[in-house]
This record gives sequence, C-alpha cells and structure tokens, in this order.
Amino acid sequence: MPSPMFSSLDALPMVPAPAEMIVRSQQRTKVSQAESGRILSRAYGGQYYQLALRYNLMKRSAASALIAFLQSREGRNDIFKVEITGLAAMTGNNIANFANVDDDTKLHLIAETDPTTILSPVPRFTGATLFTDQVFMRASLQQDVQAVSLVRSGLIQLSVNLVERL
Repeated sequence: MPSPMFSSLDALPMVPAPAEMIVRSQQRTKVSQAESGRILSRAYGGQYYQLALRYNLMKRSAASALIAFLQSREGRNDIFKVEITGLAAMTGNNIANFANVDDDTKLHLIAETDPTTILSPVPRFTGATLFTDQVFMRASLQQDVQAVSLVRSGLIQLSVNLVERL
C-alpha cells in the first residue's frame, strides 16, 4: 500500500520500464582546502535525491507514451511521482531499502535497524507510518530541456534525469 501523500500526483509511466535507475543522494556541504592540503568541511543542511533513468533502445511506438508524458510536464515546472519500488531487493524494514512515511513526501532510506532512528533523513514527526511496499519519489525534470535521440534503424534512445521535489 502506498503512502496517501502521493495519491493526487500523476505518475511517470513505468512501461517501458527503465533498464537502469541511478539514485544519487545530494548532501549540502561547503568544503575548502588550504595550501597545506588540510580540508575543512561544514554541512549546512538539506538532503535530496536525484534519479537518472536509462532506457534500452526501443521502437517509437513503445516510447510514445513516455515521451508524451515528459513533454506535458513543461520542463521543470510540473511535479509528478516516480515509483522506485524496483530498487529494493525486498520490501519491509531492511537496511538500504527506500521508504515513504505518511506525514510528508520526502523519500527516505532505511539506515538502521533501530526503530527510533530507522530513516535517513529522520522524518519531521515521530510515530509516522512507514510504507515500503510501493515507494515513490516526488520529482520533476532536472532540466528544462529533454532530449530524445533517434538512432540506427529508427530506434529511440532515452535518458531521463529527475530531481526530488520536497
């Protein structure tokens, strides 16, 4: 059962399914390095995910629904949901599985088995219900320009870069 926070959002079509999903976690830090080589760093808050979807070569007819959906998003303007359940080896409270909670739209990663500190980043409210069976990221396109490559024999090559929208 998915978190109710995502029920009103349009969903990125999962057919055709991406051949590869790359998740990047962005931590906001400042780093400076002295001439001596000493590195100083400071975290100044905030974390979000980026998601890169790579698709196998496909016929234009197979790619049409996905291309139409991406075109209708108006670049980075529109927010939609992307199912990332396939990234988890198994559902449940397992370390390194992604999860949603019922009190926000942030994507969380299960970092520990201790129920009091289970999620990273920690949810804003304690006592939240954890959803791991069907996990979504609230996202938008990372750039305003979306390229569709037409390659040999009229096949389509497509890559989609998304950023988490909180």
